[in-house]
Amino acid sequence: MAPVAVIARLGRATAYIDAGVNARLSEFGLTRGSWDVLASLRRSGPPHRLSPTQLYLGLMRTSGAMTHRLSGLERAGLIRRIPDPQDGRGLLVELTRKGAALVDRVAPAHLENERTLLAPLSDEEQAALINLLRKLLAAFEEERPAPPPTGRGGRPRGR
Repeated sequence: MAPVAVIARLGRATAYIDAGVNARLSEFGLTRGSWDVLASLRRSGPPHRLSPTQLYLGLMRTSGAMTHRLSGLERAGLIRRIPDPQDGRGLLVELTRKGAALVDRVAPAHLENERTLLAPLSDEEQAALINLLRKLLAAFEEERPAPPPTGRGGRPRGR
């Protein structure tokens, strides 16, 4: 099989998945990018705080895009930026009670939406796809441990 067929299909599948995820999240006033920030903070465990750098590296976004996204989430009362007690010059991003309640309300609908998006694949096919993608990502990550910005949500570095 030609590599172009694999790469093209990965790109098209990503576009459909992004559209499906964004459509469902928009019902809650969220985008995939804002959801990713809120869910990452929720998964981080109490006190649900991460540095902006941890967020943008973990979510594969540029620092500028992350700053913009955090500002919107802060205006909505879903996060707050607080001084980092370990670094007087730094800030931490903290999930507010309102933000945690929203994540807890959205998570079941989001998970069901992901199930629906993958419904054309059987459980066995999903398991095979997981393993194939794991193998591909392991090779990428061995060469470059931190993924490059995706281009979704900001300009690539160096421009």
